[in-house]
Amino acid sequence: MTNNLTQYSNSKAAGMYQLYLQGKPCKKVYAAVKKGDKYIVLSVPDRKYKYQISGGGVDLGEKPIEALKRELREEINVNVKNVKSLGHYKTIATWTYMDKTFDVDYLVEIFSAEFDSYANNDSFGLEGEFGDGVRIAEVSKQEMLENVAQFVEFGIKLD
Repeated sequence: MTNNLTQYSNSKAAGMYQLYLQGKPCKKVYAAVKKGDKYIVLSVPDRKYKYQISGGGVDLGEKPIEALKRELREEINVNVKNVKSLGHYKTIATWTYMDKTFDVDYLVEIFSAEFDSYANNDSFGLEGEFGDGVRIAEVSKQEMLENVAQFVEFGIKLD
């Protein structure tokens, strides 16, 4: 898996470098996915915040909600319904590619969504774009609001 993760990381860095050269931002989408009275999050070890919400990049020609649904299927194996925008924020990420370090502007949209079904089987699942230790967790609204960067740092509200 480490080899696949390295290939994935190198591919992401190459894509970010192309955006940097073109002077374009990276568009990202993430969702607070509600299942019953809990929220589905990724438990991420060794990070400033205990959890992160699932999501990822918007491909060329893809609409934000289409990208979000695709990312949620890929990352955590869920289909969602009742998708609603919670807001936007901008941030900057520093990348390194071919011994060059550069900053890429990120335009991020956060959504709320409701769990509808599992995409491929009857359980959550993670694909190979995550390192060791990343797990799926179900947490309360309060725990999510206090432990996910988008809600703490960028003031995104659920209600």
